[in-house]
Amino acid sequence: MPTRGLLCEAIRARSLLAFEYDGLARVVAPYCHGTNRRGVEVLRAVQLRGATRSGGLGFGKLWIASKMVHVRVLEETFSRDDPDYNPDDSAMLRIHCRV
Repeated sequence: MPTRGLLCEAIRARSLLAFEYDGLARVVAPYCHGTNRRGVEVLRAVQLRGATRSGGLGFGKLWIASKMVHVRVLEETFSRDDPDYNPDDSAMLRIHCRV
């Protein structure tokens, strides 16, 4: 599981994250990290590349941090350009960091 520091570092630097989730490789632009109403650490991020079970890329998804493995911060950065991003994410009870 990635540390809060690693996720927040990527968010502050606007660096892409690469990780495996449910056995599939993903690359995402991280926007917000926090704790949901059940006390689970989550990451709101836009998946840009990699495999997806839903077939959807380019929109914000909620990722459970404990299911993210082999997480690494990439040198590639992103622009905050998701028109649907809400900095006061209603899926999160507490927000640790956000763009």
